[in-house]
Amino acid sequence: MILFSCSTEEAGQTEVKQFTTQDYIKKEVYIEMRDGVKLHTAIYTPNDNTRDFPVLIKRTPYSCAPYGEDTIPAQLSHNPDLVASGYIFVFQDVRGRWNSEGIFENVKPPYSLWKPDTTDELTDSYDTYDWLVENLDHFNGNIGQYGNSYLGWTSLIAARTNHPNLKAVMAMAPVTNFYFEDFNRYGLFAMNYIPVLNAFGTYKDQPTTESWYDMKDSIFYTDIENKEGVPYYEFFQERLALTNFEDILGGNVFWENIKNHPDYDSFQVERNWLNYIAEKMTPQVMVVGGWNDEQNLYGILNSFKTLSKYNPEAQFVIGPWSHGHNKRLDSLYYLGDIFYGENISAIFQKEIEFPYFEYHLKGEGSAPSFNVRMFDTGIKDWDEFEHFPAVSDSITYFLNVDGSLTSEGVHQEGWREYVSDPLNPVPYMENNEFARMAPKSYMTADQRFVANRPDVLTYTSDVLSEDITVLGEVTALIDFATQLQDADLYVKLIDVYPDDRKEEKFDIEDINFKGYQQLVRVGYIRTRYRNSFTQAEPLKPNEKTMIQVPLLEVFHTFKKGHKIMIQVQSSMFPLFDVNPQKYVKDIYKATKSDFKSSIHKVYNNSKILLPIKK
Repeated sequence: MILFSCSTEEAGQTEVKQFTTQDYIKKEVYIEMRDGVKLHTAIYTPNDNTRDFPVLIKRTPYSCAPYGEDTIPAQLSHNPDLVASGYIFVFQDVRGRWNSEGIFENVKPPYSLWKPDTTDELTDSYDTYDWLVENLDHFNGNIGQYGNSYLGWTSLIAARTNHPNLKAVMAMAPVTNFYFEDFNRYGLFAMNYIPVLNAFGTYKDQPTTESWYDMKDSIFYTDIENKEGVPYYEFFQERLALTNFEDILGGNVFWENIKNHPDYDSFQVERNWLNYIAEKMTPQVMVVGGWNDEQNLYGILNSFKTLSKYNPEAQFVIGPWSHGHNKRLDSLYYLGDIFYGENISAIFQKEIEFPYFEYHLKGEGSAPSFNVRMFDTGIKDWDEFEHFPAVSDSITYFLNVDGSLTSEGVHQEGWREYVSDPLNPVPYMENNEFARMAPKSYMTADQRFVANRPDVLTYTSDVLSEDITVLGEVTALIDFATQLQDADLYVKLIDVYPDDRKEEKFDIEDINFKGYQQLVRVGYIRTRYRNSFTQAEPLKPNEKTMIQVPLLEVFHTFKKGHKIMIQVQSSMFPLFDVNPQKYVKDIYKATKSDFKSSIHKVYNNSKILLPIKK
């Protein structure tokens, strides 16, 4: 154990200490679970034995380094006010990861709910809290848990334990269902995850403080030392078929599970945590996320919608952020080219996150009083609501044969068509530099880079005469036909800036914002799952079929003078894998010879339904 010094200020009376990271004592322990497995846990306690402190815990698969009681991290929390106020910060390697014992299972189902003698993350969480209650000194008895992404999921698990000492949970960008977020999306495979997949599916034999998985740098980098990567698009284009990645993913347990369960079968359903959080919970819960979260927007939205049905006091904050960006302290927040505001994350941390834990874990100050606080990504401002989704009207826009987008149907017979060539898929971003995971900036990127591609259909409204605020779940109904028996459909909702737009204070230099086509949302589906994700069905060649493409919720004001644009295409590569289009029962077994070009048709009565805030 190492002890760091702490100073006390005197001003007529002893003031409450404002701690720095160096004012904490570190201790490492192995906490034994009910089945005897020991989990590595690092505990940082304020160097002040005159008062008691609550616990803030993170349970992580990503390592609670630095290891060793003579080391301390550069920061104990992303929120400096929490560190200064004083908490007992606890970090734990989850079962089977890093320096903890046991076998890891990615987003492990709660087996203990139907087999009481088994263990899972619910039981490991509960046993950890019990140990903390029984063994910590200067502990006030209140526990809070928080974290982002996978740690957002372990935070939801925390709430589900209903442990009597757990008082507050903040689940940031929580994973809920890997079939609809992260690695799989509505039947598609997120190909951009291949370069990092070994970090999730390679198991270790024993506890370790060193990385044990092979990231295959020699395959992805031409210069490993300087991290110069292979050409991004061409690397995946050359391999194309998912059967051509075994040199990278061979032996990966998680990859084998993905391949073996392409449908939303019982295996996948069992791992849908929305099924397990549909319960009344004892701790206060706040879900936090961002509209531009490429990875877990599905989990952000659906976890709160599920929780709030059973826990009406649950709270929701959704800003303009990408994945985890609410933890940043940038003074100016940009995502890609788009500026959203000043000190957005810092204000969240100071005015919401800090008082949330201070009130619920220390009984100090006032808790945030809102139910739902959301950021309008068009006018770039916050609004508060009683419920989510908020009540709204709707407007229907029709995708016309002449490329117009109108709120009244135009009598135009026929369709527009395009050739979808799997060997030349539509790129999802203009930049071709290698990326370990999808650059998050594509979520707001200018779509003019695909404007001249014949395999992208564009529909554009007239210039708006008034603001239109879209608030709620967007639905695209595409009347579609194809020559072959399968296809993927992508629908993009785009905000088109005026051609005479004036320069604004925080514009990035050298970006032409006149006529800029900002991506607001993209939805997608593998059409074999148009009727059910549990049972794939081929399309009938050249037969018109209505396909519903889900786009999730949006809160975006299309301002007066702007236009609304819809784009329809059949690939976003290599964000997702490409459909062979010739019907192959199991795409994970398709070879490159199975991939065929096909003519796709989008008929005139296709439409998009926009929920409108009045």
